[in-house]
This record gives sequence, C-alpha cells and structure tokens, in this order.
Amino acid sequence: MTFRSAKQTPQGIYFNVTSFVDIMLVLVIFLLVTWTESRVETDLGIELPKSSSAPQRSALKSPILVNIRPGGGITVNQRPIEDAGLREMLSSLIKLDAGQSVVLRSDKSVAYERILQVLDLCNESGVTALGFGALPPNAKPQ
Repeated sequence: MTFRSAKQTPQGIYFNVTSFVDIMLVLVIFLLVTWTESRVETDLGIELPKSSSAPQRSALKSPILVNIRPGGGITVNQRPIEDAGLREMLSSLIKLDAGQSVVLRSDKSVAYERILQVLDLCNESGVTALGFGALPPNAKPQ
C-alpha cells in the first residue's frame, strides 16, 4: 500500500482564463457604449415638465404658432402678418406637408369674432390639425 506524503501536491489543476478574459472584455465594451448613449439622451441640467395629457409629437416637425395680439393683429414666429399673408403661408405649408399642425394662441382680451376669423383663415388654407394654446390653471402668466 502506498501512501502519499504531505509534500506531494496535485498536478494539473489550472484555471483557463482565456474565455473569462474574452467575456469580460466584451462586457466592458458593451457597458462603455451603453453608458455613453445614456449620457447623450439625458442632460442633468434640465428637468422636463410633466403633463398627463400631453400627446406624443414628432421631433422633426414642430407646430406653427399663430398668435393673436390684444389689438387683433396676427403674428407668426414673432413677425406680424396680415390675414391674406397668413392664408398664403398656411396654404403653402399645407401643400408641403398635409399633416402640419397649427396652434392658435390668443390673448384673453381678444374678441371671439376675431378668433373665429382666424379659424376661418386656417380652414380656408386646408389646416386639419388645429390646437389651442392655454396655460394650466396653476401656471403663472408670462
């Protein structure tokens, strides 16, 4: 009967690290790429507002903002425009993109008749997506 001495150690027990290093390298590259993408999507200096009824909007096209001033004048992109000019501008934009939306914002002192006139201009121009701008009840006036 042969006995092993305490000085003999088992031979041939090795851990193959090649596969382990390969998997870890792929994991590190994946984490670096996804971490960079998440940093691009969020800006820590911006806190976006929340709304329970805000519809999803395409980032490529923003609505046309038509403002009716207290005196009844119309502005688009902070430039005054006449009724005929508004009709022509909206018609040409609707020909380019039939789904273009228009948001009508009016001062609260504007007569209802003037708002209806601008609505008629939008309708004559072929606008099918029309919304009204308003502040929430607890918002401060700008």
